[in-house]
Amino acid sequence: MTRLGFRHAAAAFTLTTLLACASTQAASSNDDRAAVTAHVREFLDAYAADNQQAALRLIDPRQFTMFGSDAAEIAHGATGLQRFLNDDFHLWHTAHFGPIEHLDLRIGAQYASAFFDVPFSAAGAAPLTLRVSTVWHKVNGVWMLTQSSNCVPTTGSSAREILNKQLPARR
Repeated sequence: MTRLGFRHAAAAFTLTTLLACASTQAASSNDDRAAVTAHVREFLDAYAADNQQAALRLIDPRQFTMFGSDAAEIAHGATGLQRFLNDDFHLWHTAHFGPIEHLDLRIGAQYASAFFDVPFSAAGAAPLTLRVSTVWHKVNGVWMLTQSSNCVPTTGSSAREILNKQLPARR
């Protein structure tokens, strides 16, 4: 093989390898997106059904923290999540999460985040929007929930809305 032939063969091999890696990464990324999205839904459904075993199977066994919408609600580990579920269902008896809205996924090699809004109702009350932030950790090839925080966003109190209301009063 001539030098030119060798260079062409090496270039073709390199290009083929790079394309194979890129398509594998894209497939892996799509698989990871689908897996994280599915786990988000599974966790919400398990929580709403007070299915503690299903919820516990989805959390990172090494470390897990959840922040609720009240300043006093901070749970660590499986025991903390079980306490949240016990308290919530003692108070509510029933809960429901609607369809996930405004999902923003970020996927890395070992960590992924899923931020979203979701309609939530408990004890037969009218639904309200929860804004949820989750972080997922890949443990032995499986995405596990390691952090979660939620809040109930306000309506009509953003800086822009407040300023717009004040501007006419200043004139």
